Amino acid sequence: MKCQLSKIKRRPSPSHLIVKCWAAPNFHVINSSCPLFTVITRNFPKMSASKSGLFFLATFFLFSLVQSTEFVPCFIWSNKRTNEHIPALNKVSQDIFKENIEQYLKDDPLIVLFAEQTLSPEDFAQKDERGLTYSNLAKLTKSFKVSYLPYVQNPIKALKHLDVTVTEVPLDKFGKNFEIPETDILIVNLNDAKDSESRTDMLKRHDAAISKIYEDLANTNDNVLGMYTAHHTSWVVSEEVIKSRQARSLMVAENAEAAKAGETAEEVSDKFRNDTNAYLYISNSAYTMGDVQNKEVNLNLTVTNDTGILVLNLGCPDFNLEMKFANNVSFGYWEQYENITAFLSNDTQKKNPLVLKSTASIYAPVSGFSYHCGDQYFSTDGFSIKLQDFQIQLFFDGPASGKFGDAYDCVGFTTVPIWSGLFVTTILLIIMSIGITMMMDIRTMDRFDDAKGKTITINAE
Repeated sequence: MKCQLSKIKRRPSPSHLIVKCWAAPNFHVINSSCPLFTVITRNFPKMSASKSGLFFLATFFLFSLVQSTEFVPCFIWSNKRTNEHIPALNKVSQDIFKENIEQYLKDDPLIVLFAEQTLSPEDFAQKDERGLTYSNLAKLTKSFKVSYLPYVQNPIKALKHLDVTVTEVPLDKFGKNFEIPETDILIVNLNDAKDSESRTDMLKRHDAAISKIYEDLANTNDNVLGMYTAHHTSWVVSEEVIKSRQARSLMVAENAEAAKAGETAEEVSDKFRNDTNAYLYISNSAYTMGDVQNKEVNLNLTVTNDTGILVLNLGCPDFNLEMKFANNVSFGYWEQYENITAFLSNDTQKKNPLVLKSTASIYAPVSGFSYHCGDQYFSTDGFSIKLQDFQIQLFFDGPASGKFGDAYDCVGFTTVPIWSGLFVTTILLIIMSIGITMMMDIRTMDRFDDAKGKTITINAE
């Protein structure tokens, strides 16, 4: 028996490798693109039962090991709410995803999971001459609150490990007389591929079925959490492509760093502050306290690491600011741990701290992001401080290196001017609608007119 393993990119079956076998009298080496193993076999019928069992057991273990590292997309929506802080990590592990779902379960929702056999982020971007493959899922983003995680490790297995009731139902059982079983999690298996249809047509059919089933469940339940994911990934990127992408990314980063080296160092030397675990940039800082109005100060930065909590001290002769930040591993964010406290210079024992409230919460993803705010205010009764062009980035895993990452800005998309414009536009539309309705209701005074009578003529001199 001669066996050969070959790697494929688009695969119709869940496994990573396809095994082709044919009869051969001599032993052969199984060629594999997977670096995990290479197997040498000799004439299977002559092998002892113990060796055959050991061989198949090892093969099954290796296949399970390969499959356990798969990451699939997960599309989540709800008619009530979704998590405000979704994991910001590039790849979400099974344990972190499980913790995320446990947050949803606190609201006691009905979770309905639509499980494809294979799915990848590339499938969501597919189009044909008739439009998007997932036209119904695209409409959900306008009607419901949606979260999208492109790479999740074994999401279906994570749900099955929760301490709740899980029921699996094939798609073909859903009909007019089908009764939804009493369960916490309902898994709808979309394993009904047909030989006569393409993959795009199958995904479109599943898209329509998902929309119909969720709509029926939402009509009878106030809190329904929908999820669309898969058992396995449908697209495998070759190792050579990954290495080439990494090489290109490193070259771009090095070139950009070299181009900016020395260009802004002198300009920002008095505004940029760095320590072992933090970068901080403040173009101007001024405080108000009592009779002192908008007094500019120069703040010095020191950082201490207190068992995973980074404590930032911004000091000047008049006061000292203390900020604490924690690394929320579950959601992939670093965030403000406690309120900002200020200690005045005359409070040498630090017995009367001023608890300051911030205009915006300070947080950003841990994967190379920073936080930025044009005007960051910290204030309390009798004391306030303004940090202009405030930008900060924390490094919990090691010393700071490189430069500021992409910034999470404190100003959201729907700013106050946008809301004001929408409000004024709505008022004008209402007034215009009332005016048009009143004009359409005007009636001509023709009560005493006679179409057959003599026309009234008035001569004016």
